[in-house]
Amino acid sequence: MFALRRTTPRALALLQLACSMSRGRRKPKGPRLPPKVLQRPDNGIPLVAQCYPERYDELLQEKVAKLEAALRSATSYAPFPQVEVHESEREHFRMRAAFAVWHVGEEPDCTRHFVMYEKGDDSRDPHVTVEFPMGSRRINELMPIVREAIQPPALGRKIIDVRFLTTQKGDALIALAYNRDLKGCQDFSTEDWTQAAQDLHEKTGATIVGRSRKVKLVVGADDDTVAEELTVNGRVLTYAQQEGAFTQPNAGVCEQMLGWAVDATKESEGDLCELYCGGGTFTVALAPNFDQVVATELSKASVALAERNLAANAVENVRVARVPAEEVAAALKTGATPRRLQALDVDLASMGRGSLFVDPPRAGLDKTCSQIAAGFDRIVYVSCNPETLARDVRLLTPTHAVKRVAAFDQFPYTDHLECGVVLERRVD
Repeated sequence: MFALRRTTPRALALLQLACSMSRGRRKPKGPRLPPKVLQRPDNGIPLVAQCYPERYDELLQEKVAKLEAALRSATSYAPFPQVEVHESEREHFRMRAAFAVWHVGEEPDCTRHFVMYEKGDDSRDPHVTVEFPMGSRRINELMPIVREAIQPPALGRKIIDVRFLTTQKGDALIALAYNRDLKGCQDFSTEDWTQAAQDLHEKTGATIVGRSRKVKLVVGADDDTVAEELTVNGRVLTYAQQEGAFTQPNAGVCEQMLGWAVDATKESEGDLCELYCGGGTFTVALAPNFDQVVATELSKASVALAERNLAANAVENVRVARVPAEEVAAALKTGATPRRLQALDVDLASMGRGSLFVDPPRAGLDKTCSQIAAGFDRIVYVSCNPETLARDVRLLTPTHAVKRVAAFDQFPYTDHLECGVVLERRVD
C-alpha cells in the first residue's frame, strides 16, 4: 500500500512555479532564423517585379512548349491540334497588386515601405518596392500617393499590407489591412481612420477599404467593388469586381480567354452546365450561346456576385446555384434534382449530355468532377495549371478527343500559364 500525502497550498504553489519556469526555459524547435534585413534595390524594383520585354517571346515559347509536351503525353498518339497562343502586353498588364508594408523604427512614429519578397530567396528578406512595372499605369500612379498617406499614424499604425484593384477605364480600389482594431483603440479612434481615408479618397478618386479582424470599413463608395468593362467579340460586358475576391489579373488576356471560349461554343445546341462559376466571368460571356445555363459555385459571396453580374448584363437564361459537385453528379446520374436546384426550377437531368464548362482551382478536377465531365459530349476546360490539366485530360481521353488547345499568357515573366482545351466525345 502507498501512503497518500496531502498537497499543501505552499507545495502546490512551488510546483506551479517550477512548471512555469520549465516552460519558460523550453528551447524552440529547430535553428533560430536570422533577422530579416530590408533590401533596397537600386532602381526600386525587386527582381520579382521586373519586366523583360526583350525576352518576352522566348519566355512565352518555353511555357507553350511545356504545355504542348504535357498534353501530347496525356493524349498519347492521338491527333493533336496546333496550340493557339494569346499574348499579353509586355508591361502594365496587371490590374491588381498586393504589397506588404515594412516598418522601420518604433510605432507609431516609424517609416513605412511597400515591400515584396523574391521567389526562392531562403532569407525571405523584404525588398523595397518603389515602382511596379507589371502593374497597370493606374497602380503606379497611386503607389507614391498611398505610400505618403500611410506615414502618419492615422492610416499607418500597425498596417500590414496594401492591395490595389484597378480597371481598364481607370477606376480603382485601395484596401488597407491592419493588425489593430479599426473599431477604435486607446490611441486612435475609428473617426481618425475614416477622416484620413476620406482625405486619401479625395486625393486619388479611389474607393478606400480598411480591414482588420472582423471589421471592414468602406470610404468613397457604397460597397467594396469596382466596375470593369471587358470587350468580347465586339460585345461590351460589365463586371463588378470585389475587393478580396478572385479576379483575372490580366484584363487584356482575360478578354482573349473569354473570346476564345465564346468562339469554341458558338452554334451550340442545347444547354450548358458550368462548375466553379465564381463571380460569373465566363458565365456572362457564354450564356448567349446556349438555351439554358446552370452554373454552380460553393461560395455564397461568389454566387451573389455572379447574380449581380448577370443582371448588369441583362442575361436571363442562367440559373446560379450554391450546390456541391457531389449533388450535381448525383443529379446527372440518377435524375434526382437537388433541393437547391428545385427551388430555382432547374432540372439537370433534362440537360442531356450537352456541354460542360469548368475553370477549376490549381488542383484541377477532383474525382467527382472528373466523373461529371465524362458524361458530357463537349467539355471546355480552362486551367491555371498545365500539369493538372494534362492529368485530367489523360483521364478523359478514353472517351473524349482534344479538338482545340490554347495558351493564354496571363502572367508574363513567370512560370505560370493559363490554358484551355476543348474535348469532344469520340464517335469511333
